[in-house]
Amino acid sequence: MISYFNIMTLLLVTVSVFAIIGVLYSRGKIESMDDFLTARGTTGSKVLSATFLASFLGVFILFTPPEAGSIGGISTIIGYGVGVASLYFAFLVLSPKVREYLPEGSTLNDYVFKRYGSKMYRLTVLLSIFYMFVHLVAELTSIALVAYELAEVPLLYTALLIGLSTMIYTIYGGLKASMFTDMIQMILVGILLIIVTGGVIYYGGGIGEIISKASESSPHLFNLANWGGIEYGLTLCIAVFASNLFHQGYWQRIYSGKDNKAIKKSLVTCILIVLPVMLITGFFGVISAGLGLAENPSIALFSLVYTLFPNGLIIVVFVLALVLVMSTVDTLLNAMVATFAIDGSKVFKNIKKESLLTFARVITVILILPATLIAAKGYSVLYLFFVADLICAGVFIPLFFGLFNKYITENIALVAAIAGIISGVPFFIANKLLIAFSLPVIISAAICVVGSNIIKQSHKVTNGNASVEVESN
Repeated sequence: MISYFNIMTLLLVTVSVFAIIGVLYSRGKIESMDDFLTARGTTGSKVLSATFLASFLGVFILFTPPEAGSIGGISTIIGYGVGVASLYFAFLVLSPKVREYLPEGSTLNDYVFKRYGSKMYRLTVLLSIFYMFVHLVAELTSIALVAYELAEVPLLYTALLIGLSTMIYTIYGGLKASMFTDMIQMILVGILLIIVTGGVIYYGGGIGEIISKASESSPHLFNLANWGGIEYGLTLCIAVFASNLFHQGYWQRIYSGKDNKAIKKSLVTCILIVLPVMLITGFFGVISAGLGLAENPSIALFSLVYTLFPNGLIIVVFVLALVLVMSTVDTLLNAMVATFAIDGSKVFKNIKKESLLTFARVITVILILPATLIAAKGYSVLYLFFVADLICAGVFIPLFFGLFNKYITENIALVAAIAGIISGVPFFIANKLLIAFSLPVIISAAICVVGSNIIKQSHKVTNGNASVEVESN
Protein backbone atom coordinates (compact mmCIF):
# COMPACT_ATOMS: atom_id res chain seq x y z
CA MET A 1 0.00 0.00 0.00
CA ILE A 2 1.23 3.53 -0.81
CA SER A 3 1.76 5.58 2.32
CA TYR A 4 -0.86 7.97 3.67
CA PHE A 5 1.73 10.76 3.81
CA ASN A 6 2.64 10.40 0.12
CA ILE A 7 -0.96 10.47 -1.07
CA MET A 8 -1.81 13.51 1.09
CA THR A 9 1.30 15.31 -0.19
CA LEU A 10 0.33 14.59 -3.80
CA LEU A 11 -3.18 15.83 -3.12
CA LEU A 12 -2.01 19.09 -1.58
CA VAL A 13 0.63 19.84 -4.23
CA THR A 14 -1.60 19.01 -7.22
CA VAL A 15 -4.64 20.99 -6.12
CA SER A 16 -2.47 23.95 -5.06
CA VAL A 17 -0.64 24.10 -8.40
CA PHE A 18 -3.85 24.15 -10.41
CA ALA A 19 -5.48 26.69 -8.13
CA ILE A 20 -2.48 29.01 -8.63
CA ILE A 21 -2.43 28.45 -12.42
CA GLY A 22 -6.15 29.24 -12.68
CA VAL A 23 -5.90 32.43 -10.62
CA LEU A 24 -2.76 33.74 -12.38
CA TYR A 25 -4.21 33.12 -15.84
CA SER A 26 -7.41 35.01 -14.97
CA ARG A 27 -5.78 38.16 -13.61
CA GLY A 28 -6.91 41.20 -15.58
CA LYS A 29 -9.06 39.17 -17.99
CA ILE A 30 -12.43 39.59 -16.25
CA GLU A 31 -13.81 43.07 -16.95
CA SER A 32 -17.54 42.33 -16.94
CA MET A 33 -20.06 39.74 -15.80
CA ASP A 34 -20.37 38.56 -19.40
CA ASP A 35 -16.60 37.89 -19.47
CA PHE A 36 -16.96 35.87 -16.29
CA LEU A 37 -19.97 33.84 -17.36
CA THR A 38 -19.75 33.22 -21.11
CA ALA A 39 -16.58 34.56 -22.79
CA ARG A 40 -19.11 35.20 -25.56
CA GLY A 41 -18.08 34.64 -29.18
CA THR A 42 -14.36 34.34 -28.43
CA THR A 43 -13.57 30.63 -28.78
CA GLY A 44 -12.41 28.75 -31.88
CA SER A 45 -13.11 25.13 -32.77
CA LYS A 46 -9.85 23.67 -31.41
CA VAL A 47 -10.24 25.17 -27.95
CA LEU A 48 -13.96 24.34 -28.00
CA SER A 49 -13.22 20.69 -28.83
CA ALA A 50 -10.74 20.44 -25.96
CA THR A 51 -12.99 22.12 -23.42
CA PHE A 52 -16.08 20.13 -24.46
CA LEU A 53 -14.14 16.88 -24.12
CA ALA A 54 -12.38 17.81 -20.88
CA SER A 55 -15.63 19.04 -19.33
CA PHE A 56 -17.49 15.87 -20.16
CA LEU A 57 -14.80 13.22 -19.97
CA GLY A 58 -12.61 14.44 -17.15
CA VAL A 59 -12.31 11.86 -14.43
CA PHE A 60 -15.71 10.50 -15.50
CA ILE A 61 -13.99 8.18 -18.00
CA LEU A 62 -12.06 6.49 -15.19
CA PHE A 63 -15.12 5.59 -13.15
CA THR A 64 -18.55 5.35 -14.74
CA PRO A 65 -17.68 3.53 -18.02
CA PRO A 66 -15.53 0.97 -16.12
CA GLU A 67 -18.26 0.62 -13.48
CA ALA A 68 -20.86 0.06 -16.21
CA GLY A 69 -18.58 -2.42 -17.97
CA SER A 70 -17.93 -4.38 -14.78
CA ILE A 71 -21.68 -4.73 -14.22
CA GLY A 72 -23.11 -5.26 -17.72
CA GLY A 73 -20.18 -6.17 -19.94
CA ILE A 74 -19.37 -5.20 -23.53
CA SER A 75 -22.98 -4.67 -24.65
CA THR A 76 -23.47 -2.16 -21.85
CA ILE A 77 -20.36 -0.24 -22.87
CA ILE A 78 -21.54 -0.01 -26.47
CA GLY A 79 -24.87 1.44 -25.32
CA TYR A 80 -23.12 3.89 -23.01
CA GLY A 81 -20.75 5.01 -25.77
CA VAL A 82 -23.60 5.54 -28.23
CA GLY A 83 -25.43 7.59 -25.60
CA VAL A 84 -22.46 9.89 -25.12
CA ALA A 85 -21.85 10.28 -28.86
CA SER A 86 -25.55 11.01 -29.44
CA LEU A 87 -25.35 13.76 -26.82
CA TYR A 88 -22.82 15.66 -28.92
CA PHE A 89 -25.00 15.02 -31.96
CA ALA A 90 -27.95 16.55 -30.08
CA PHE A 91 -25.90 19.67 -29.41
CA LEU A 92 -25.10 19.77 -33.13
CA VAL A 93 -28.83 20.02 -33.86
CA LEU A 94 -30.00 22.09 -30.91
CA SER A 95 -27.23 24.64 -30.30
CA PRO A 96 -27.62 26.62 -33.58
CA LYS A 97 -31.38 26.86 -33.01
CA VAL A 98 -30.98 28.00 -29.38
CA ARG A 99 -28.33 30.59 -30.34
CA GLU A 100 -30.50 31.86 -33.19
CA TYR A 101 -33.59 32.01 -30.96
CA LEU A 102 -31.72 33.88 -28.20
CA PRO A 103 -28.34 35.29 -29.35
CA GLU A 104 -27.85 37.25 -26.13
CA GLY A 105 -28.35 34.20 -23.88
CA SER A 106 -25.80 32.65 -21.54
CA THR A 107 -27.32 29.36 -20.44
CA LEU A 108 -30.19 27.03 -21.36
CA ASN A 109 -32.42 28.66 -18.74
CA ASP A 110 -32.47 31.94 -20.70
CA TYR A 111 -34.02 30.13 -23.66
CA VAL A 112 -36.63 28.44 -21.44
CA PHE A 113 -37.70 31.74 -19.88
CA LYS A 114 -38.20 33.41 -23.27
CA ARG A 115 -39.89 30.44 -24.97
CA TYR A 116 -42.18 29.27 -22.17
CA GLY A 117 -42.34 31.57 -19.16
CA SER A 118 -41.68 31.63 -15.43
CA LYS A 119 -43.16 28.23 -14.39
CA MET A 120 -41.20 26.09 -16.83
CA TYR A 121 -38.21 28.32 -16.23
CA ARG A 122 -38.25 27.68 -12.46
CA LEU A 123 -38.53 23.94 -13.03
CA THR A 124 -35.53 24.03 -15.38
CA VAL A 125 -33.45 26.14 -12.98
CA LEU A 126 -34.13 23.76 -10.10
CA LEU A 127 -33.45 20.73 -12.27
CA SER A 128 -30.20 22.19 -13.61
CA ILE A 129 -28.91 23.00 -10.14
CA PHE A 130 -29.95 19.59 -8.81
CA TYR A 131 -28.30 17.75 -11.70
CA MET A 132 -25.06 19.74 -11.45
CA PHE A 133 -24.97 19.30 -7.66
CA VAL A 134 -25.40 15.51 -7.99
CA HIS A 135 -22.74 15.47 -10.72
CA LEU A 136 -20.40 17.42 -8.41
CA VAL A 137 -20.99 14.95 -5.57
CA ALA A 138 -20.34 12.00 -7.92
CA GLU A 139 -17.01 13.45 -9.11
CA LEU A 140 -15.80 14.17 -5.58
CA THR A 141 -16.95 10.72 -4.43
CA SER A 142 -15.08 8.94 -7.21
CA ILE A 143 -11.65 10.45 -6.54
CA ALA A 144 -12.15 10.19 -2.78
CA LEU A 145 -12.79 6.44 -3.15
CA VAL A 146 -9.51 6.08 -5.04
CA ALA A 147 -7.50 7.91 -2.37
CA TYR A 148 -9.09 5.66 0.24
CA GLU A 149 -8.28 2.55 -1.82
CA LEU A 150 -4.64 3.61 -2.17
CA ALA A 151 -3.83 4.81 1.35
CA GLU A 152 -7.05 4.81 3.41
CA VAL A 153 -7.28 8.60 3.21
CA PRO A 154 -10.67 9.58 4.71
CA LEU A 155 -13.12 10.38 1.91
CA LEU A 156 -13.97 13.75 3.47
CA TYR A 157 -10.35 14.97 3.31
CA THR A 158 -9.98 14.31 -0.42
CA ALA A 159 -13.40 15.72 -1.32
CA LEU A 160 -12.83 18.86 0.75
CA LEU A 161 -9.34 19.55 -0.63
CA ILE A 162 -10.40 19.21 -4.25
CA GLY A 163 -13.70 21.05 -3.80
CA LEU A 164 -12.18 24.06 -2.02
CA SER A 165 -9.08 24.43 -4.22
CA THR A 166 -11.07 24.19 -7.46
CA MET A 167 -13.59 26.65 -6.10
CA ILE A 168 -10.83 29.24 -5.47
CA TYR A 169 -9.82 29.70 -9.09
CA THR A 170 -13.30 29.07 -10.50
CA ILE A 171 -15.14 31.76 -8.55
CA TYR A 172 -12.25 34.16 -9.25
CA GLY A 173 -11.58 33.54 -12.94
CA GLY A 174 -14.92 32.26 -14.20
CA LEU A 175 -15.33 30.48 -17.53
CA LYS A 176 -12.01 31.69 -18.96
CA ALA A 177 -10.06 30.09 -16.10
CA SER A 178 -12.08 26.90 -16.45
CA MET A 179 -11.51 26.68 -20.21
CA PHE A 180 -7.78 27.38 -19.86
CA THR A 181 -7.28 24.60 -17.33
CA ASP A 182 -9.41 22.37 -19.57
CA MET A 183 -6.78 22.73 -22.29
CA ILE A 184 -4.06 21.45 -19.96
CA GLN A 185 -6.27 18.72 -18.58
CA MET A 186 -7.29 17.41 -22.02
CA ILE A 187 -3.63 16.84 -22.88
CA LEU A 188 -3.32 14.89 -19.64
CA VAL A 189 -6.37 12.77 -20.58
CA GLY A 190 -4.46 11.53 -23.60
CA ILE A 191 -1.34 10.80 -21.54
CA LEU A 192 -3.40 8.98 -18.93
CA LEU A 193 -5.15 6.77 -21.48
CA ILE A 194 -1.84 5.81 -23.06
CA ILE A 195 -0.28 4.97 -19.68
CA VAL A 196 -3.25 2.93 -18.45
CA THR A 197 -3.78 1.08 -21.74
CA GLY A 198 -0.10 0.33 -22.21
CA GLY A 199 0.37 -0.59 -18.55
CA VAL A 200 -2.57 -3.00 -18.42
CA ILE A 201 -1.41 -4.78 -21.60
CA TYR A 202 2.24 -4.95 -20.49
CA TYR A 203 1.79 -5.90 -16.83
CA GLY A 204 -1.21 -8.13 -17.61
CA GLY A 205 0.84 -10.34 -19.92
CA GLY A 206 -0.60 -9.14 -23.22
CA ILE A 207 -4.10 -8.40 -24.44
CA GLY A 208 -4.74 -11.99 -25.51
CA GLU A 209 -3.79 -13.38 -22.10
CA ILE A 210 -5.93 -10.82 -20.28
CA ILE A 211 -9.03 -11.44 -22.39
CA SER A 212 -8.56 -15.19 -22.16
CA LYS A 213 -8.47 -15.15 -18.34
CA ALA A 214 -11.34 -12.67 -17.98
CA SER A 215 -13.63 -14.36 -20.52
CA GLU A 216 -13.03 -17.77 -18.97
CA SER A 217 -14.05 -16.48 -15.56
CA SER A 218 -16.97 -14.27 -16.68
CA PRO A 219 -18.08 -15.23 -20.21
CA HIS A 220 -21.40 -13.37 -19.90
CA LEU A 221 -19.54 -10.02 -19.82
CA PHE A 222 -18.15 -10.71 -23.29
CA ASN A 223 -21.44 -11.91 -24.78
CA LEU A 224 -23.01 -9.26 -27.04
CA ALA A 225 -26.34 -11.12 -26.80
CA ASN A 226 -26.39 -10.81 -22.99
CA TRP A 227 -29.85 -9.25 -22.46
CA GLY A 228 -28.97 -7.93 -19.02
CA GLY A 229 -26.04 -6.01 -20.49
CA ILE A 230 -28.08 -4.77 -23.45
CA GLU A 231 -30.84 -3.54 -21.15
CA TYR A 232 -28.34 -1.75 -18.92
CA GLY A 233 -26.63 -0.23 -21.97
CA LEU A 234 -29.92 1.13 -23.33
CA THR A 235 -30.71 2.58 -19.92
CA LEU A 236 -27.36 4.37 -19.81
CA CYS A 237 -27.84 5.60 -23.37
CA ILE A 238 -31.11 7.34 -22.46
CA ALA A 239 -29.84 8.57 -19.10
CA VAL A 240 -26.61 10.19 -20.26
CA PHE A 241 -28.29 11.73 -23.31
CA ALA A 242 -31.16 13.31 -21.37
CA SER A 243 -29.29 14.57 -18.32
CA ASN A 244 -26.30 16.24 -19.95
CA LEU A 245 -28.55 18.51 -21.99
CA PHE A 246 -29.19 20.26 -18.65
CA HIS A 247 -25.48 20.76 -17.94
CA GLN A 248 -25.18 24.57 -18.04
CA GLY A 249 -21.41 24.28 -18.49
CA TYR A 250 -21.95 22.96 -22.02
CA TRP A 251 -24.39 25.75 -22.87
CA GLN A 252 -21.89 28.33 -21.60
CA ARG A 253 -19.38 26.86 -24.04
CA ILE A 254 -21.95 26.90 -26.85
CA TYR A 255 -22.34 30.65 -26.35
CA SER A 256 -18.57 31.14 -26.10
CA GLY A 257 -18.09 29.73 -29.65
CA LYS A 258 -17.08 32.23 -32.34
CA ASP A 259 -19.84 31.05 -34.67
CA ASN A 260 -21.96 28.01 -35.55
CA LYS A 261 -19.25 26.71 -37.88
CA ALA A 262 -16.71 26.56 -35.03
CA ILE A 263 -19.26 24.87 -32.76
CA LYS A 264 -20.20 22.29 -35.40
CA LYS A 265 -16.56 21.44 -36.14
CA SER A 266 -15.76 21.03 -32.44
CA LEU A 267 -18.77 18.78 -31.78
CA VAL A 268 -17.97 16.52 -34.76
CA THR A 269 -14.43 16.19 -33.39
CA CYS A 270 -15.88 15.25 -29.99
CA ILE A 271 -18.04 12.50 -31.51
CA LEU A 272 -15.05 10.98 -33.31
CA ILE A 273 -12.94 10.97 -30.13
CA VAL A 274 -15.41 10.15 -27.38
CA LEU A 275 -16.76 6.85 -28.74
CA PRO A 276 -13.41 4.97 -28.83
CA VAL A 277 -12.41 6.51 -25.48
CA MET A 278 -15.63 5.25 -23.88
CA LEU A 279 -15.16 1.78 -25.36
CA ILE A 280 -11.53 1.52 -24.17
CA THR A 281 -12.14 2.70 -20.59
CA GLY A 282 -15.34 0.66 -20.31
CA PHE A 283 -13.44 -2.43 -21.43
CA PHE A 284 -11.07 -1.99 -18.47
CA GLY A 285 -14.10 -2.46 -16.23
CA VAL A 286 -15.02 -5.66 -18.06
CA ILE A 287 -11.46 -6.97 -17.59
CA SER A 288 -11.41 -5.95 -13.92
CA ALA A 289 -14.66 -7.80 -13.22
CA GLY A 290 -13.56 -10.79 -15.29
CA LEU A 291 -10.38 -11.09 -13.22
CA GLY A 292 -12.36 -10.86 -9.98
CA LEU A 293 -10.96 -7.43 -9.01
CA ALA A 294 -14.10 -5.25 -9.17
CA GLU A 295 -15.44 -5.76 -5.64
CA ASN A 296 -16.34 -2.08 -5.67
CA PRO A 297 -17.56 -1.38 -9.26
CA SER A 298 -17.16 2.40 -8.78
CA ILE A 299 -13.36 1.98 -8.78
CA ALA A 300 -13.10 -1.05 -11.08
CA LEU A 301 -10.36 0.50 -13.23
CA PHE A 302 -8.28 1.56 -10.23
CA SER A 303 -8.60 -1.90 -8.68
CA LEU A 304 -7.07 -3.24 -11.91
CA VAL A 305 -4.31 -0.62 -11.89
CA TYR A 306 -3.62 -1.15 -8.18
CA THR A 307 -3.24 -4.92 -8.71
CA LEU A 308 -1.09 -4.84 -11.86
CA PHE A 309 0.99 -1.65 -11.74
CA PRO A 310 4.13 -0.85 -9.70
CA ASN A 311 3.79 1.89 -7.06
CA GLY A 312 5.48 4.58 -9.16
CA LEU A 313 3.03 4.16 -12.03
CA ILE A 314 0.06 3.99 -9.63
CA ILE A 315 1.10 7.40 -8.29
CA VAL A 316 1.32 8.84 -11.83
CA VAL A 317 -2.18 7.57 -12.63
CA PHE A 318 -3.51 8.99 -9.35
CA VAL A 319 -2.06 12.46 -10.01
CA LEU A 320 -3.50 12.51 -13.53
CA ALA A 321 -6.88 11.44 -12.13
CA LEU A 322 -6.72 14.32 -9.65
CA VAL A 323 -6.16 16.78 -12.46
CA LEU A 324 -9.04 15.33 -14.44
CA VAL A 325 -11.48 15.53 -11.57
CA MET A 326 -10.57 19.19 -11.10
CA SER A 327 -11.36 19.73 -14.79
CA THR A 328 -14.89 18.43 -14.33
CA VAL A 329 -15.44 20.10 -10.96
CA ASP A 330 -14.37 23.55 -12.18
CA THR A 331 -16.81 23.27 -15.10
CA LEU A 332 -19.64 22.36 -12.73
CA LEU A 333 -18.81 25.09 -10.22
CA ASN A 334 -18.58 27.75 -12.90
CA ALA A 335 -21.88 26.60 -14.41
CA MET A 336 -23.50 26.80 -10.97
CA VAL A 337 -22.15 30.33 -10.44
CA ALA A 338 -23.53 31.31 -13.85
CA THR A 339 -26.93 29.81 -13.04
CA PHE A 340 -27.20 31.61 -9.71
CA ALA A 341 -25.91 34.91 -11.15
CA ILE A 342 -28.12 34.96 -14.23
CA ASP A 343 -31.24 33.46 -12.70
CA GLY A 344 -30.92 35.01 -9.24
CA SER A 345 -32.49 38.28 -10.38
CA LYS A 346 -35.58 36.49 -11.70
CA VAL A 347 -36.01 34.12 -8.75
CA PHE A 348 -34.94 36.54 -5.97
CA LYS A 349 -36.42 39.92 -6.88
CA ASN A 350 -34.79 41.82 -4.00
CA ILE A 351 -31.19 41.22 -5.11
CA LYS A 352 -29.55 44.20 -6.78
CA LYS A 353 -27.99 43.64 -10.20
CA GLU A 354 -24.53 44.71 -9.07
CA SER A 355 -24.65 42.17 -6.23
CA LEU A 356 -25.64 39.17 -8.36
CA LEU A 357 -22.12 37.86 -9.02
CA THR A 358 -21.19 38.11 -5.34
CA PHE A 359 -24.43 36.38 -4.40
CA ALA A 360 -23.73 33.58 -6.91
CA ARG A 361 -20.19 33.08 -5.62
CA VAL A 362 -21.36 32.90 -1.99
CA ILE A 363 -24.09 30.37 -2.79
CA THR A 364 -21.64 28.21 -4.71
CA VAL A 365 -19.16 28.28 -1.80
CA ILE A 366 -21.96 27.21 0.53
CA LEU A 367 -22.94 24.31 -1.78
CA ILE A 368 -19.41 22.89 -1.67
CA LEU A 369 -19.87 21.94 1.98
CA PRO A 370 -22.91 19.61 1.64
CA ALA A 371 -21.38 18.22 -1.59
CA THR A 372 -18.22 17.14 0.24
CA LEU A 373 -20.21 15.72 3.16
CA ILE A 374 -22.33 13.57 0.82
CA ALA A 375 -19.22 12.55 -1.12
CA ALA A 376 -17.71 11.31 2.15
CA LYS A 377 -20.47 8.67 2.29
CA GLY A 378 -18.96 6.84 -0.70
CA TYR A 379 -22.17 6.07 -2.59
CA SER A 380 -22.06 4.36 -6.02
CA VAL A 381 -20.99 6.96 -8.58
CA LEU A 382 -23.26 5.51 -11.27
CA TYR A 383 -26.27 5.37 -8.92
CA LEU A 384 -25.77 9.03 -7.97
CA PHE A 385 -25.95 9.95 -11.66
CA PHE A 386 -29.06 7.80 -12.13
CA VAL A 387 -31.01 9.79 -9.51
CA ALA A 388 -30.56 13.03 -11.45
CA ASP A 389 -30.84 11.34 -14.86
CA LEU A 390 -34.35 10.05 -14.10
CA ILE A 391 -35.75 13.55 -13.65
CA CYS A 392 -34.01 14.85 -16.76
CA ALA A 393 -35.49 12.00 -18.83
CA GLY A 394 -38.98 13.35 -18.22
CA VAL A 395 -38.19 16.99 -18.96
CA PHE A 396 -35.85 17.19 -21.95
CA ILE A 397 -38.46 16.58 -24.68
CA PRO A 398 -40.98 19.18 -23.38
CA LEU A 399 -38.09 21.61 -23.00
CA PHE A 400 -36.81 21.41 -26.58
CA PHE A 401 -40.13 20.60 -28.26
CA GLY A 402 -40.77 24.34 -28.36
CA LEU A 403 -37.85 24.87 -30.73
CA PHE A 404 -39.61 22.81 -33.38
CA ASN A 405 -43.30 23.38 -32.63
CA LYS A 406 -44.84 26.82 -32.12
CA TYR A 407 -48.12 25.48 -30.74
CA ILE A 408 -46.86 23.93 -27.52
CA THR A 409 -47.65 26.14 -24.53
CA GLU A 410 -45.98 26.45 -21.15
CA ASN A 411 -48.78 24.59 -19.36
CA ILE A 412 -48.63 21.67 -21.80
CA ALA A 413 -44.84 21.47 -21.44
CA LEU A 414 -45.10 21.63 -17.65
CA VAL A 415 -47.76 18.89 -17.46
CA ALA A 416 -45.72 16.72 -19.86
CA ALA A 417 -42.56 17.16 -17.78
CA ILE A 418 -44.18 16.44 -14.41
CA ALA A 419 -46.15 13.46 -15.76
CA GLY A 420 -42.98 12.11 -17.36
CA ILE A 421 -40.99 12.31 -14.12
CA ILE A 422 -43.74 10.75 -12.01
CA SER A 423 -44.24 7.86 -14.44
CA GLY A 424 -40.66 6.65 -13.99
CA VAL A 425 -40.35 6.84 -10.20
CA PRO A 426 -42.16 3.57 -9.25
CA PHE A 427 -40.08 1.57 -11.73
CA PHE A 428 -36.87 3.24 -10.53
CA ILE A 429 -37.68 2.24 -6.95
CA ALA A 430 -38.40 -1.31 -8.18
CA ASN A 431 -35.00 -1.30 -9.95
CA LYS A 432 -36.58 -1.74 -13.41
CA LEU A 433 -34.23 0.83 -14.86
CA LEU A 434 -34.91 0.56 -18.59
CA ILE A 435 -38.65 1.07 -18.05
CA ALA A 436 -37.93 3.80 -15.50
CA PHE A 437 -35.95 5.81 -18.08
CA SER A 438 -37.96 4.94 -21.22
CA LEU A 439 -41.43 5.66 -19.85
CA PRO A 440 -40.78 9.33 -18.95
CA VAL A 441 -39.53 9.97 -22.49
CA ILE A 442 -42.57 8.26 -24.07
CA ILE A 443 -45.14 9.85 -21.73
CA SER A 444 -43.75 13.38 -21.99
CA ALA A 445 -43.40 13.14 -25.79
CA ALA A 446 -46.97 11.85 -26.17
CA ILE A 447 -48.42 14.69 -24.08
CA CYS A 448 -46.43 17.26 -26.07
CA VAL A 449 -47.64 15.89 -29.42
CA VAL A 450 -51.28 15.54 -28.37
CA GLY A 451 -51.37 18.87 -26.52
CA SER A 452 -49.76 20.87 -29.33
CA ASN A 453 -52.13 19.28 -31.90
CA ILE A 454 -55.15 20.27 -29.81
CA ILE A 455 -53.87 23.86 -29.66
CA LYS A 456 -53.17 23.80 -33.41
CA GLN A 457 -56.71 22.60 -34.19
CA SER A 458 -58.25 25.22 -31.90
CA HIS A 459 -56.25 27.91 -33.74
CA LYS A 460 -57.58 26.64 -37.07
CA VAL A 461 -61.16 26.69 -35.80
CA THR A 462 -60.72 30.20 -34.36
CA ASN A 463 -59.13 31.52 -37.56
CA GLY A 464 -61.81 29.78 -39.66
CA ASN A 465 -64.62 31.35 -37.64
CA ALA A 466 -62.93 34.73 -37.95
CA SER A 467 -62.76 34.35 -41.74
CA VAL A 468 -66.46 33.41 -41.94
CA GLU A 469 -67.38 36.40 -39.80
CA VAL A 470 -65.40 38.77 -42.03
CA GLU A 471 -67.03 37.36 -45.19
CA SER A 472 -70.57 37.67 -43.76
CA ASN A 473 -69.92 41.26 -42.90
